[in-house]
Amino acid sequence: MKNFIYSQPLSSGNLRLNRSLLIMMLSVLLFPATLLGQTKDDFKPSGKAEVRIFTGFNTTFSDGEMHSKFDVTRAYLGYGYNFTRTLSGRIVYDVADPSAGNLKFTGMLKFAYLSYKSEKWTVTGGMIPLPEYSHAEKSWGYRYIYKPSHDVYGFGTAADLGLSVVHRIAPWISADITLMNGEGYKLTEADSTFKAAAGITLLPVKSVSLRGYLDNMGKDGNNQQTAEVIASWEGRGYLLSAAYHYRRNHKQVEGQDYRALTLNGRVPVSERVVLLGRYDYVSSSRSGSTEDPWNLAKDGQLFLGGIEFAISPGVSLSPNFQGWKPADSDMPFISTISLSLDLKI
Repeated sequence: MKNFIYSQPLSSGNLRLNRSLLIMMLSVLLFPATLLGQTKDDFKPSGKAEVRIFTGFNTTFSDGEMHSKFDVTRAYLGYGYNFTRTLSGRIVYDVADPSAGNLKFTGMLKFAYLSYKSEKWTVTGGMIPLPEYSHAEKSWGYRYIYKPSHDVYGFGTAADLGLSVVHRIAPWISADITLMNGEGYKLTEADSTFKAAAGITLLPVKSVSLRGYLDNMGKDGNNQQTAEVIASWEGRGYLLSAAYHYRRNHKQVEGQDYRALTLNGRVPVSERVVLLGRYDYVSSSRSGSTEDPWNLAKDGQLFLGGIEFAISPGVSLSPNFQGWKPADSDMPFISTISLSLDLKI
């Protein structure tokens, strides 16, 4: 008995039907994969090394004498890593002149922290960049030429061991609180005295920022307190900023109060050239029955002007003049002409 295989002729109608069934089957099979492709988190953990060097040449004139030198004022070596979209870490090693002893350079741990950042919250712990310093540096913007007033006059440091929390309440307002050792990143905690700080930042209109800050440090009724206000306007390459700093009972010594006012700005000349300027006024109070302010040797006025050339991405060069007029009339005016270089890799 013969076996027969029945085959139906393929008409054009059958071809269309088979094609439609094939498309439907492929759609059913591929839909979950398509859905997974749309919802899958394609984030990949990654890191990046960072190198930044401040160097240059300067000549200082004072009381008829002149001193010239090439100098590397600072070198930062670091690495940042993004573990997730919201969790990151960063470590930065700071090589600088310790300004003490015969050592020219010494290394210090500048930053070493873990940070969580969402749309509303930023929580940072470890050797952290302090929110107040970060805002002061942004308002000035030329640290490779001269430190921000917040740092150079001792109102605070760039980093400290502690914990900071920033809450973005609305697009135009954010608040932050920080609890830290209060010793800065160069010293370890030695006296069990912590510093607590709070700040609020307002963006009332486009290009304008206002910030208020207050910190307190001390124990047994001997408190050191710092208050600061910074106002900035920035737009189309222009910048105008003013800051007022006040320190009460410096180093927890009653009556050792001092203050600083700083004004700075920049004016763009072209896409890669800007003019910049800054004026600082620093004064201290009289303590007890003394006739002179307690910090007279460090009181005075700063006059700074220069021009910055953005040679290439990551490389900026600035010829500038810095003049320091001491409040003490017995001290000479100090003039410095510098060629400052900022190199980012």
